[in-house]
Amino acid sequence: MKNEFIIKQFSEVSDFDDKQGIIKGYANVYNIRDHQGDISLPGSFTKTVTERKNKIRIFKNHKPTLVGVPLEFDTTDPYGLGLVAKMLLDTDAGRDTYHELKFLHEHGAEAGFSIGGWIMKKGKNKGEVAEYKLKEVSALTTEEPANELSLINTIKAVKELTEPTQEMFWQIIEKAYNERFSDKMLISLEEFLSLKDKEPDYIDSTTPSEEPKKVIMSIYQLLA
Repeated sequence: MKNEFIIKQFSEVSDFDDKQGIIKGYANVYNIRDHQGDISLPGSFTKTVTERKNKIRIFKNHKPTLVGVPLEFDTTDPYGLGLVAKMLLDTDAGRDTYHELKFLHEHGAEAGFSIGGWIMKKGKNKGEVAEYKLKEVSALTTEEPANELSLINTIKAVKELTEPTQEMFWQIIEKAYNERFSDKMLISLEEFLSLKDKEPDYIDSTTPSEEPKKVIMSIYQLLA
């Protein structure tokens, strides 16, 4: 089974150095169950940091734009994966990310890091993650990354329906509506849900059809 790319957002920021553009904190916190039901175990980042430290980048909101690099990872801290990040202050993207994160942190808003990578090994108990493979660590200045991931999971759920009926299709869309989407996404989903009572001809209640998949994919492309 191919490992799926995942995003985990439990993290903390603790210190800033304006002169050098340094941010200190935790890229991930151990022993806390996240929204996907997973718990990162101490030691789960040791292998990937040892093997891939120089390949891991700092992005902004999981977009593939370089805004910094990790100077240090502390895999021995029992609280979480310690991180010292050097932000790229010579670029607008790096400088803006640094100051936005600091502004949010200083004013009590949710701000921190989020890891992006793959779960390589599960622990003994349900939901435990014993080993990650990191691709990047993102500075979070918006909750959009989680929204996008939720939408991707929604699309995946639709695509995995081998015989999508109208009832199954709308159940997935209604579940997606209850996620924490941005206003833009919510408006689009509200408009789409309004079609439910109209019983459009392209979604048959008994006959399997590929059209629901095409519809949700077209919506995702518009929102991307």
